[in-house]
Amino acid sequence: MRSNNEEVSGVFYQQASAKHYDLRRYYPQAELAGFIEQFWFVDWHLSEQKVHTQKNLPDPNFHLVIESRRVRVMGPVSKVYAYDMCKQGRVLGVKFKIASILHLLKKPLCEYVDTELPVRDIFGETSEHVLLSLYSCESDRDICNSLSAFLKNYTTPININQSRAVDLCALIKNDSNIFTVEALSEKSNLSKRTIQRIFNKYVGLTPKWLIRKYRLHQVLQQFDQGNLDILDIVSLLEYTDQAHLIRDFREVIGVTPGQYVK
Repeated sequence: MRSNNEEVSGVFYQQASAKHYDLRRYYPQAELAGFIEQFWFVDWHLSEQKVHTQKNLPDPNFHLVIESRRVRVMGPVSKVYAYDMCKQGRVLGVKFKIASILHLLKKPLCEYVDTELPVRDIFGETSEHVLLSLYSCESDRDICNSLSAFLKNYTTPININQSRAVDLCALIKNDSNIFTVEALSEKSNLSKRTIQRIFNKYVGLTPKWLIRKYRLHQVLQQFDQGNLDILDIVSLLEYTDQAHLIRDFREVIGVTPGQYVK
């Protein structure tokens, strides 16, 4: 079992928030690497009076989420989402690779954006009982092994366009110099029309949306480090002007950069 120690991104107030919970992330075994991006487990133990609301940037991936009394599948999220933590609790999660559960869906992928489904709708009638039993397990290794044994029954080889969708999303995430679909087209050697078609079928959100999401990851990171002001960020991330950055920030996050910092 290999831990994912990469820097956490897309989390509001990352440094200040981390003290409220314990987050562990693990890569899947090799045979599931095309199906699962990572396992993620969160535990917290807060005082009776304390409630921590964790906000996160949108996410294009499907997630399997195990809580104390229910198991659900979350579709891609297009807006900021929040989770309230109080007293003592935990969440066990699986982040699926882009397009990897497409064969399990009954409707076009875009219809699952901003939706939650009972786990039985995706993984069968008995899945909730099987997965809920993992909630009380103390060992991360045992949880990962049990989830792997369960989920390997649902894998299927991906086609070339699914693989391209994964590669395009990774390219946007990892290349901080991609600011437009035109730049993505040039870097990937695919036409804009092909990219749009791939995203529509295999991601459910537009490439422009994902580019903006990862640009805002960078903005949050810079604000969290506290070493740049908004004009520096406009220049660093090659926004046209300050108004453009503020508009993107407010549309996705719900407040202006100045309000976020305060």
